[in-house]
Amino acid sequence: MISKLLIANRGEIAERIIRTCRKMGIISIAVFSDADKNARFVKKADEAIYIGGSAPSESYLNIEKLIEAAQKMRADAIHPGYGFLSENEDFAAACKKAKIIFVGPSAEVIHGMGSKKAAKELVQQLEVPAVPGYNGNDQNIEVLAKEAKKIGFPVLVKAAMGGGGKGMRIVNAEKDLISSLEAAKREAEKSFGDDTLILEKYFTSVRHIEIQIIGDNHGNYFHLYERECSIQRRHQKIIEESPSKVLTNDVRKQMTASAVAIAKALNYTSVGTVEFIVDEQLNYYFLEVNTRLQVEHPVTEMVTGLDLVELQIRIAEGQALSFKQDAIKQNGHAIECRIYAEDPSTHFLPCTGTILNWNEACIEGLRYDSGIEVGSKIDIFYDPMLAKIIAYAPTRQESIRKMKYALQQLHVLGSITNKDFLLQILSNSDFEKGNFDTHFIDHHFKNYKKEWNEEAINHMVIAAFVADFQKRQSSSTILNHVPSGWRNNFYQAQSCMFSYKDYALPLAYKCLEKNNYELHITNYKYAISILSHFENNWQLLINGVVHHFACIVERNKFYVSHSNYGNLELQKQNRFIDPAEAEQKGTYKAPMPGEIIKLNIKVGDTIKAGQTLMILSSMKMENTIEAFEDGVIEEVYVSEKGFVEADTVLLKIN
Repeated sequence: MISKLLIANRGEIAERIIRTCRKMGIISIAVFSDADKNARFVKKADEAIYIGGSAPSESYLNIEKLIEAAQKMRADAIHPGYGFLSENEDFAAACKKAKIIFVGPSAEVIHGMGSKKAAKELVQQLEVPAVPGYNGNDQNIEVLAKEAKKIGFPVLVKAAMGGGGKGMRIVNAEKDLISSLEAAKREAEKSFGDDTLILEKYFTSVRHIEIQIIGDNHGNYFHLYERECSIQRRHQKIIEESPSKVLTNDVRKQMTASAVAIAKALNYTSVGTVEFIVDEQLNYYFLEVNTRLQVEHPVTEMVTGLDLVELQIRIAEGQALSFKQDAIKQNGHAIECRIYAEDPSTHFLPCTGTILNWNEACIEGLRYDSGIEVGSKIDIFYDPMLAKIIAYAPTRQESIRKMKYALQQLHVLGSITNKDFLLQILSNSDFEKGNFDTHFIDHHFKNYKKEWNEEAINHMVIAAFVADFQKRQSSSTILNHVPSGWRNNFYQAQSCMFSYKDYALPLAYKCLEKNNYELHITNYKYAISILSHFENNWQLLINGVVHHFACIVERNKFYVSHSNYGNLELQKQNRFIDPAEAEQKGTYKAPMPGEIIKLNIKVGDTIKAGQTLMILSSMKMENTIEAFEDGVIEEVYVSEKGFVEADTVLLKIN
């Protein structure tokens, strides 16, 4: 029996495992890096131990340090979570050598299925349909390029040891092939410590549907039905659900039978996932086996009533599964949305920041898996996923409705997130009907920019103004009984300026009496009263209608949230321009914080519009900085391997 379990992971999944450990009476041990020393999962665990620097290679990817930590804390077992070392055969083998139980399949199974190359070879022997492609040992760039041309474009480049869209590229033309292969290799090495690639024929319209499998050491192998995972960006899932709306009972039976056959062939002992793509005629093709717990496992838990982490632990202890296939039912409908710190309007670039406000809705049928609290820092070292929201109801329509409510009532401030974008997806008529494939976001939201109507922006500005005014009033130390901004000429209004991106929002106001104001924004007039105020939450009466806002003031930045409008970041303009903030012509700024992993230019180089200047890596994702005009490199302010913050000036072109 396992008494103490070390969790070789962080954030949301660490907290998820801690919950089950507590339910089972198992002592949970967290490990943490420099960046995570104040993280919530560290405080939630029964015990915790420091393992190294913020970079994953110095901590969460360091097998020796994790084994030493487990031995020092006298842990019986290690749970790897997902990502990091969860599908690393060397880690599983190191646990076995140290006589520590690895909560997952054996190193041999991970070796067999952790490589997409080996996985394809196995399923072909089982006569399970597989995507045509190349999974050879020769990884020379020229050989890979030659094989890609044989397959024909478009071709999908994938990290053999990868997952989560890391080390993956769609190549539509030969001219992009070499650079895509090189970039995929770099990402694969950085994320998984192995740059082996496989190539596959890329289908232009498919759905991504996976089957949850489970097996024990007593010859029991079952499936726990399917998850629909077709809503993706950058080849990474953001909305998952169960059951799939498109599968017929016959196709479901065929797919689950194929998945169980793979589990039996592997002698699979833990929970795992067999991933398929399904075309418009409902033909299915094997993609890969994930030998770990999936991010989206909660939707399976909601429709089956099973705790997958508990089952993992019981199997690792050597227990036999206590149910049979016929007893596992798929009841109701569950949908999961992943909350990411990213900006959908800038092609989903990850964002950093500090969480200043986090407020969840509490209704029956909602589940939150997160590692976030007020004060949590979102930095460049780890994946930008903040949380998962799971909604459960008897029908798909009802679960979507609950999810919309959960997203509307989630007030998260301090970093840009994809919350409002997820709401747009849920409200799309094709999504509601179940008419989508893996290109849904490209088809419907290719150049996504959130549309704001004038009234909504004005109301958000009003909330920012009230929060700012009250903050100034409360901080007044002289004549604090006199309203801030008061003049003896009552008829002359005060003025200030807010801005949203490139939009200027001038405002004129009068303070009528305590907590009552008259505002003019462009051609609109507003009568405002503060009805209540608690911490960062405001209840305002605006022209006779009650509105609820969350608003945080940080220097000249205002983070505002409204359940109907979404989130908006505003700035209050200084009366005078700060010369240090003036834009310099020809300068290039970092679009996100990260590490300069490749510098292609030097001072004096002549460059052409569209030329790659440098490559920036953040949160395991690469971003190419390209020239937007011809010119000559005048200054380069950064160097390779250096870290930069967002908006750091990188270089100057003359």
